[in-house]
Amino acid sequence: MPRLYFIILLLFSSHTLLAQTPSGCRGSPCLQPAVMQAATLFDRIENLYPQFFFPGAPTQSLWLDGSEVFFRQYPGEGGWGLATWQGGLWYRSADQWIRFSALDEGDQQFCGGRCLLSPAANGAFAGSVVLGAPTDSGIVLNFYAKEQSGILRVEYGKRGQAAGESSASVLLTAGQPVTLSLGGLEANTAYNYRVLFQPQGHAWEVASDMHGFHTARSPGSSFTFTVQADSHMDENSVVRMYQRTLANVLEAQPDFHVDLGDTFMTEKHQAPLSLSSAPATNSAAVEQRYVYERGNFATITADVPLFLANGNHEGELGWLKTTAGNDIANWAAQARQRYFVAPPSGGFYSGEGGNSARGAWYAWHWGSALFVVLDPYWYSGRTKGGDGWSMTLGAQQYAWLEATLAGSSAPFKFVFLHSLVGGLDGQMRGGVEAARFFEWGGYDSDNTTRSFPIKRPGWTAPIHDLFVRHGVSVVFHGHDHLYVQQELDGIVYQEVPQPSALNTNNAANLAREYHYDSGVVLSSAGHLRVTVTPNDVTAEYVRTWLPEQETSQRRNGQIDHRWVIKRR
Repeated sequence: MPRLYFIILLLFSSHTLLAQTPSGCRGSPCLQPAVMQAATLFDRIENLYPQFFFPGAPTQSLWLDGSEVFFRQYPGEGGWGLATWQGGLWYRSADQWIRFSALDEGDQQFCGGRCLLSPAANGAFAGSVVLGAPTDSGIVLNFYAKEQSGILRVEYGKRGQAAGESSASVLLTAGQPVTLSLGGLEANTAYNYRVLFQPQGHAWEVASDMHGFHTARSPGSSFTFTVQADSHMDENSVVRMYQRTLANVLEAQPDFHVDLGDTFMTEKHQAPLSLSSAPATNSAAVEQRYVYERGNFATITADVPLFLANGNHEGELGWLKTTAGNDIANWAAQARQRYFVAPPSGGFYSGEGGNSARGAWYAWHWGSALFVVLDPYWYSGRTKGGDGWSMTLGAQQYAWLEATLAGSSAPFKFVFLHSLVGGLDGQMRGGVEAARFFEWGGYDSDNTTRSFPIKRPGWTAPIHDLFVRHGVSVVFHGHDHLYVQQELDGIVYQEVPQPSALNTNNAANLAREYHYDSGVVLSSAGHLRVTVTPNDVTAEYVRTWLPEQETSQRRNGQIDHRWVIKRR
């Protein structure tokens, strides 16, 4: 990659950070970062430019001309590397190391001046926290740090009060996720917490910044949640756009965030932002991609619990499973459960039970609403382009779905999945236009023959008919990379926009290609913000614009569309 192009990518602004070495030298030319400061800066650059600096390389060190060098070297043909040395940020291309900028200027550009002053510089936990599976009495925290080992615990308390309670301590090993559960919490209550970390080999603890979460809302309470779909992080995605969308999510402080899949992409793109379609070929490659996407989600997940739904590109596909289980479908399922939090079946959550449960389809109540996450891929037996009847929830998931909907008296019922079961064109596309067909609507693609009783013997009714019968309010789906709000038989079908889109003006083309013939159609990028009260639901399309894209008519965070449904 030519140096000029790289410099254009990484334009720095001027910023001065005074630092002092033991010799008394002051200013950025003398800045000597500690290993975790350098690692934090490297992590940020990796997250922004994974096509050059793919996450996973360890931070190494050596002494050169009396100064310690911290560096990472990356595999691949480009021979890329990153280093800090003698107050500078360096990069390696092919066989040449080039001083790119003063270190504090790099900190300002990539971290807003926070990497070198981060809590990690003092030994605090520098990894990521993923909140998940919140209940009326507890929550799960998943911790991961690439290069830190030690002991950590959590201090917590009700918001507005001192964080006077302490969890048990857990051992953190570099490069290995670890979970910690908090229990005995009060329902319908906001909590604050902070992480206390004791680095390996030290006797002292360092506290993180304060974060927060909310336990399950009681019926009749009002709350907000957010939804995204299809972040992809491929050649048609923009890292900065995605990060700004996630910052918009965090600003609203929702109770939780739902991701509708095509996020980890291991079935299509092993490496992020890649032009080539190269599926992951081993479990290590799958885990590396999950770690990368965890770094993106880290913008919100210390304060916003995350729920995941599988997409067709995650790899958890029935037609990729093998008898031995040593395949991408199982590697992806294991990575998702390892690096994120899968809601457990039984108690607060219902879903797939048994020892083989993946936590990929599940349901829970929150406030006056039922939330149902479905997986239309694990039990399906066809590749794209095949028979739509081969796409299925499977008998177990279908029976559970029917029982879950019938057993809930919640006035609002929300269903989340990546694509409708079957869809159109053999590509699982579409919204209400696709709702008539296959397992979802009962009809063959000829739009005349109703084969549901033959194709699904013993099943009560097609999925859409179940939804009508049991009062489903909204179906949130993704897959098609645009915003479309439609309605069919009293149910809102909401196609969720892409949070990271490179093309922000292609809604008409996508709608035509994917057979959206009705509804409100808008381009990406952005996310949905949904507010639920005892009497109504308000959904807002929160648009994302980068600073250089903003005009008097285009402002980041603006509401491009809003709809409301009332309690029936």
